[in-house]
Parts: sequence; C-alpha cells; structure tokens
Amino acid sequence: MSLIKTQGIVIGRRALGERDRLVTFYTRELGKLSGVARGARRGRSRFGAALELFTWGELVAFEPAQRDLVRIDHFDVHRPFQALREDLERLGQGAAMVEALARLTAERDPHPALFGLLLRGLRALERGSPRRVHLAFTLRLLDLLGHRPRLDRCLGCRRPVGAGAWSFDATQGRLACARCRAEGALPLSTPALATLRRLQTSSWEERLATPLAPAAGRELEGLLERYLAALIGSALRVPRFIAQTRAVARRGP
Repeated sequence: MSLIKTQGIVIGRRALGERDRLVTFYTRELGKLSGVARGARRGRSRFGAALELFTWGELVAFEPAQRDLVRIDHFDVHRPFQALREDLERLGQGAAMVEALARLTAERDPHPALFGLLLRGLRALERGSPRRVHLAFTLRLLDLLGHRPRLDRCLGCRRPVGAGAWSFDATQGRLACARCRAEGALPLSTPALATLRRLQTSSWEERLATPLAPAAGRELEGLLERYLAALIGSALRVPRFIAQTRAVARRGP
C-alpha cells in the first residue's frame, strides 16, 4: 500500500453506503483522483466539513494494490471557498467550471497547469463577476487541453471574419459564414462574436476586466456550453441548474 500526498481541490462527492463518501479531487501531481472517505457521513466524522465542494487542501491517502480508488486518510484545508457555496450564482458558475474540468480530463492524468487554473478561477470567483470568471476559465481550459476554437475565418470557404452573418459550428469548433453554415450551427450576433474574439486573445486579468453586455454574455455561455457538450459527447448537467436558479431569482420571494 503506497502513500499519496498532494494538494487537491474537491470537484465532486457523493454518498457511498450509509457511512462513507466517494470524493473526487483535482490534484496538482496526479490530476483527477477519486477516493473513499470512510465514516465521512457520520455526525462526528474526523473529516468534518473538509470535503465540501471547491475546498482546497492537502490530501493524504493510501493506495491499495490493484484498486482504482484510494483510501482518504485526511484532508487538511488550505482554503474552504465557503462563500462560493453560499451564493447561488457563484455556486452555479463554480460547479460549471469543475464539471467541465472533470468531464474533459481522464483519471490520473497529471496536468499541473489545470490545477493552477482551477485554483485561480475559484479565487477570482470569490470577488469577480461570476459569468466573466466562468468565461475566462472555460476559454483557458480549452486552450490548455488543445481545443481552442478557431475564430479567425470561415471553416468552409476560409473567408476571414468580417461583416455579415456568422455562426459557430460546435462539432468543428469553428466559425462559418452565412453561405457555408452547416445545419445546427449556432448563430452569433456581431457584439457577441467581437467579444469572444477579444476575450480569446486577452490575458487572464484582461478577461476578468472586459465589459460584458448581458445579451452577449448569454450568447457566449450558450456557445461554450454547446461546444463543451460536443467535445464531451453529452450535455452538461450544471447549466440547467444555473438556469433554474436565475429563474427563481427573477421571480423573487
């Protein structure tokens, strides 16, 4: 049985039996890693509230021979990011970030830059615009994983982006002009396309500071959601939760 010590961020958890919990971390040295926290669901568990979503800490676990799941020994919290779980919009956008990361990466595939991106994204989410942070995170995630959308020209005729109607083909990750548009491509307004192109070429700090009109923000959320679903092969779960929380907020008490 080997010992594992690494920094990790909780990106998923669920009940396992009556007393235990299955927890998924994104770790600095090992990438995505899942393990069992024995007794974590008991009232006096030694884990306490350490295994909540988004929590960043130092993971100590044991790896039994010939088993995929590690046995979590303890998890010492560096930062709980509790405020993200107490605000529905920040919770939703943070959950969308970790779902995209979890579903686009394989178990035990180390990528330290992704760990750094997730930590930076959660920190920004505490104080910044949730929608802008989510967009900045997703664009950088796509870059790091080699899925950068092609936004400079039409995928069919190769015409550079300019005036006229444009759409985004999620299956190809590229733009198409009106003449070359494929069935199912997502139409893009001129402001949304301009904003997306500007965000893609900006630094992290510039992305977080870029003004984002509500209509353009909704379009870009829809575009990236469609693109991620095409890459993953199925729809993401969290966007529905975000839509529901926004509907409740609009209705008011």
